[in-house]
Amino acid sequence: MDVDLKTPTEMLKYYKDLNYLVISPDKKIEGYTCLRDITEDICIDYSTISKKLAESNPCICISKITNYVFLIIRINVF
Repeated sequence: MDVDLKTPTEMLKYYKDLNYLVISPDKKIEGYTCLRDITEDICIDYSTISKKLAESNPCICISKITNYVFLIIRINVF
């Protein structure tokens, strides 16, 4: 295991910076700080994600390019 967060302070800072969680079809969960980063990874436009999250949180989005289904959650921490 590659360890990037070595102290409780580093872990809390990382946690506070996260704004979104994405669950992928392969059951991986990734944390993101902005919608544009999500767009790069899952091929769904950030404006589409934002609109769907405004309607319901969490939301389900399907990539038109890959046809994969993703669950996106906006998290509010601290």
